[in-house]
Amino acid sequence: MTRLLQQLLDYALIFYIGCTIGVIFYVFRALAAQRERGLAMFTLERETATAQAARAWLMVVIFIVIAVIVFVSTTLVVPVLIGDLEEATEPTSTPVGGLVLPPGVTPTPSPTLGAVVVSPTPTPTPTPTPEPSPSPTSDEPIEAPTPEATDLPAALTGDVYARFGDVGELMGFSLSAADISTSQVLELTLYWRGINSDNQANYLVFTHLLSADGRLIGQHDGAPAGGSRPTSSWGAGETLVDVHPMSFYDTGYTGPARIAVGLYDPAGERLTTQTGEDAVVLPITINVTP
Repeated sequence: MTRLLQQLLDYALIFYIGCTIGVIFYVFRALAAQRERGLAMFTLERETATAQAARAWLMVVIFIVIAVIVFVSTTLVVPVLIGDLEEATEPTSTPVGGLVLPPGVTPTPSPTLGAVVVSPTPTPTPTPTPEPSPSPTSDEPIEAPTPEATDLPAALTGDVYARFGDVGELMGFSLSAADISTSQVLELTLYWRGINSDNQANYLVFTHLLSADGRLIGQHDGAPAGGSRPTSSWGAGETLVDVHPMSFYDTGYTGPARIAVGLYDPAGERLTTQTGEDAVVLPITINVTP
């Protein structure tokens, strides 16, 4: 229906041209009939010419009315109808596993990793949490595609697919801000989907803030969903929301930063993704300000 209305707007000029040609043609016919009536010498000729002139003037009025109807429809009625139809067909968030994901976060079954992962070489670093995880380092700059823009002014969201063993799949994320100072807390929300309902192991989630040269400048590690949903409770196909408030401990850093995410057991051994890496870098860049 929307396409049909849009075509009416596109071809409105053709209606105007047709009506203009019709008006001109019948005006000439009406004038010619009136001239014949003036020159007629017999009553029958005058009546015939009068009838022809009346029909011609009637056609002129009909074409003018058609042009007015088309003008009113294309300028007032059709745009309103198109706007109403587009608003009625606007997609909404779909509940998945009892939870409603925000716009821009939709589980993607295609096993294509959308981000460049962090090097698996870990180095021990101090951490304010009781169970620190090894920090990823890399000799090469970290690169990842720029996420698509969303219609959320205060939050940044994106899709990502990373399968960690037979425990869970990381499907998407959202951030509280793209620009942040080291004195603030950056809230990261992860969206997981369970794989194996028979999993009995409990893994911890690490979220690392990495500088442009790969240094660890902040993090938050902990059990999923603040400990309320350990990985052993994840059901197959269930979607879980996991929030991590990330704090800086390199307060002197400014510039771009990336976020690495992964799972590890309490002994410090990380789970690997389907590509053999032990972390995934989210496809978004954070700007750290003084």
